[in-house]
Amino acid sequence: MKSRWVRIAAALALLGCGHSDTFKVAEPRMGPFNTGSDVRLTFNPDQDYWPAWTQDGRGILYAFVNPVGPGIRADQHRCMGLLPAAGGSRIWEWCDNRQTQSDSATSFTAYALASDGRLLYVEAVAPANSASFPRQITLWLADTAAPLTRTALLTLPVTVGTAVTWLSDIAWTGPSSFIALGQIFGSVPHCGTCFTADTTFADSTVVGGVQAASGIVVVGSIVSGHATVQAVSGTEGATGYSLAESGTSIVFIHRDDTRLFKVPATGGTAVVVATVTTSDQQLLGVSCKDSTCLVAADAVTLFSDATAPPTYPMVTVGPKELRAVALNTGGVQVLVSAGTSPATPVIAAPQISPTSGDVVVQIGGVWGHLSTCTGCGTSDLHLYPGLVP
Repeated sequence: MKSRWVRIAAALALLGCGHSDTFKVAEPRMGPFNTGSDVRLTFNPDQDYWPAWTQDGRGILYAFVNPVGPGIRADQHRCMGLLPAAGGSRIWEWCDNRQTQSDSATSFTAYALASDGRLLYVEAVAPANSASFPRQITLWLADTAAPLTRTALLTLPVTVGTAVTWLSDIAWTGPSSFIALGQIFGSVPHCGTCFTADTTFADSTVVGGVQAASGIVVVGSIVSGHATVQAVSGTEGATGYSLAESGTSIVFIHRDDTRLFKVPATGGTAVVVATVTTSDQQLLGVSCKDSTCLVAADAVTLFSDATAPPTYPMVTVGPKELRAVALNTGGVQVLVSAGTSPATPVIAAPQISPTSGDVVVQIGGVWGHLSTCTGCGTSDLHLYPGLVP
């Protein structure tokens, strides 16, 4: 079976680059599923998660559970897709379900698409239906037109003062530089597979950054087909981050802490920007634009077993919100409140468009002890047009 990828004419315009490769025409583009204060971008009977804007703001990359099909297991490969910025049908997708991968479960834990079409992504590969650590986690450089014509930039784990076994929330910062969150990978059996990077935390904590093991922000450089990374001092313990203030600072969050922290982009001593909430909530993602940051704050309890990681999340009674924080004043404002019932879907992984005030978030996911997982729940992407001024 060939690698499953689709590239259509609309993608050429979206990515702003041209190629001579052949492509398949997808189904006609559809509009968003609904209108109102938020627009539902996806409808998946399983999981859509980890949205990331393209560098030019014209599209949204995300991960999704591979649909069931002939010879394809729903619980095996996790896939990567690209949506138009305003919603509609996927205009590009890729699942590495080649025949040579039939004994493996593959996942994309992070991805960044530059304006010139270069695709930076992290792929994890593990034995199918096994709770063992992935055989390999690799940072690749490719192009959407040929995702398997690629260069292996870095093989994890690496040590940057602390161990880093996988990367999440990766973003281009220059033609040959990037930034990411480096963390420790954990795994538990879950719905027939056991990737923390693509199932446990995608289906459960809904953000790769929420783990029992804290992480650290790393910056990377690409030289002659190889990447090196180094830690940003002051970001130790981060479970989510964002560049802010025109890239001069890094804002980040910790698990079990409702404060927002900031450090110079070159590293230094972290300072507290604001207390995001006084409620019993976890911060499940942060995204900044200029001096405004958007933080997901949810009534969720995270706890670990004796061999942590991983973390087992439980939804509790309390608000599920998006809160804006002004970095210059420390002021906090609730922009979106989804309700307080434990049945209310969790809002997480907010991402502000680099070219507008539009915000994409992940809503939903499996919550509760993973051993009780049956249908594995659902999560989808939603768009809040113009949410951030």
